[in-house]
Amino acid sequence: MKKTLILLCAAVVFAGCATARGGQDYIPIGPQDLSVQITDYKKMPVYVQRNEIQRPWAPIGLLRVRDLTNERDLLNKKIEGIKKTAAEKGANAVIINQYYVAETNPERPITLAAYLVKYLDNVTDEDKIKIDLFGQMKEMQSATALP
Repeated sequence: MKKTLILLCAAVVFAGCATARGGQDYIPIGPQDLSVQITDYKKMPVYVQRNEIQRPWAPIGLLRVRDLTNERDLLNKKIEGIKKTAAEKGANAVIINQYYVAETNPERPITLAAYLVKYLDNVTDEDKIKIDLFGQMKEMQSATALP
């Protein structure tokens, strides 16, 4: 019984370590679930700098994929995953940057950070209402925040 319990605990710890790599965090920073979505995420534009986008836009979220190894195939797969998630959230494009995590590990894990971009020159009236409501909500939160 004791041996089974030890093996079970080891399996749980190993499973937790195996899923820690490539962990994904999403932070909404604008109205979510906007009505206009890209149906084919594979055609979604990927930018590395904000000034590359030549039309009005706003960020609707920040997506972070952390603890990746520096392998081209893995990074490409994760970028495709970012694009898919961005399309599901209503983004028209993404701005993706990568950075190294500051630690002494010789692997130097990479984190991908992506702004989900919503173009503002083609939003529907329903989307404009959501954007206005989100702005009002943010103003109320700022007004009621404790000093």
